[in-house]
Amino acid sequence: MSKPALGIDLGTSSIKVCLLDEQGRTLGVASQRYPTHSPQAGWMEQDPQDWLTAFTKAMAELSEMHERALASLGSICFTSAAHIGVLLDSEDKPVRKAMLWSDQRSTDQVKELLQAEDEIYAISANRPSTSWTLPHFLWVKEREPELYAQVRRACFSKDYLLHWLTGLWVTDPATAVSSMLYDCKEHVWSSRLLSYLDLSSNQLPHIMGPCEVVGTLLPEMATLLGLPEGAEVVNGSLDSATETYGSGARKAGDVVIRIGTAGGIHKLSEKPMQIRSLLTYPFPLDALWYSQAGTNAAGSAIGWATEQQGFPLDETGFAQFDELAEKAPAGCEGLLFHPYLNGERTPYWNASLRGTYSGLSFLHKRSHMARAVLEGVCFSLKDALLALMKEDEIPPHIMVVGGGAKDLLLMEILSSVLNTTLHLVPRIDSAYGCARIGQLSLNDPTSLAMLDTVQSSSVVPCKEWVEVYAHAFVQYAKRSDTLLGMYS
Repeated sequence: MSKPALGIDLGTSSIKVCLLDEQGRTLGVASQRYPTHSPQAGWMEQDPQDWLTAFTKAMAELSEMHERALASLGSICFTSAAHIGVLLDSEDKPVRKAMLWSDQRSTDQVKELLQAEDEIYAISANRPSTSWTLPHFLWVKEREPELYAQVRRACFSKDYLLHWLTGLWVTDPATAVSSMLYDCKEHVWSSRLLSYLDLSSNQLPHIMGPCEVVGTLLPEMATLLGLPEGAEVVNGSLDSATETYGSGARKAGDVVIRIGTAGGIHKLSEKPMQIRSLLTYPFPLDALWYSQAGTNAAGSAIGWATEQQGFPLDETGFAQFDELAEKAPAGCEGLLFHPYLNGERTPYWNASLRGTYSGLSFLHKRSHMARAVLEGVCFSLKDALLALMKEDEIPPHIMVVGGGAKDLLLMEILSSVLNTTLHLVPRIDSAYGCARIGQLSLNDPTSLAMLDTVQSSSVVPCKEWVEVYAHAFVQYAKRSDTLLGMYS
């Protein structure tokens, strides 16, 4: 019989804990933010201690509301953002802050790695870029040798939290892949890739399946959090994997768009897609992979624009921003916005790209500036989607998850830009997905393929907007090529 389940999502800007009841329904959630430090332009890093502090506060908040359910907890499962590596000394303390996937400082190291691109791609199933942990660690090795000399162990953000709670050093295949230190054919740490860092496989976590029980909580952690010592800890996976699972994706060909700080488009396949502009990871269900076409700035670009327009960064402010944007017509009368505020991933993989408004005239007002940002985010998502498939292959129905799915105007624009029906499930996120994986993992393993019933709403393309956006996207793509030439 199922018991309540806890999902822990260590995200890019905050940690979220999600408690499910015995039937897999959400009982309660709590979250806490932590700071991101940017000591130089393009640098993004966090202090792992801040993750632990935020987690403790989030659990205290959840416990106030659901102490009884937590006392009978059956499983705990983890998920996290990808590519966030932690370098540890002989006492298992971080030697420095952890670089995020959005950190752009390792461009020189990426150039170095691209000299062996074919070999690295053959091993890791991915192409080097500034998103991956290997160039991040290589930057530390080359630029901070006195700190790197202290390194005795390396892990990743999810694993760091799991170790704090269990005393175990464990990771999952998708998180291992996100490091660019994993051999996707042999399913082990790659000695060749580790040689760039002068590390050995015994300095990295043990790799176990995402649905495997790795152990239980340390007694002192169970007491601190008010959780039963016998609750089983399930390994979990990357946030993109658990959120895609939570949305209901179960078979090859399924496509899911997730819109949060960044934007991600995921397509499930039986084998890794052989396209170097994509990110490719193992999916929690056996024998499936998913390829991700990612954008660097989706919700973060909208948040930036909301703040620049003078609105607060909360639900009220975002609503005011949309009200302003609705005053402008579709296509913004020729005004375009490219949301390359921190470089761009798919399809350009250029850390130097920067955002721009183009086509400005005396005709344009604040409303045009606001709507152009929403349209630009949607154009960037289409740009990424076309790396996964041709335009005439875009499926007639696509699931959308993440906070961006709550923005109706954004969804209406995206539906019209893609000319497809969107099914919105904003309440299904990575924290829910990993909690459900943990809960089902304790039952018959075949139950992981079970399709949960989720509530969704649908948005269909606006006929008047489809042609406008088709023309605007052509101009957007041309301008992207111009920008790529400027920043290459």
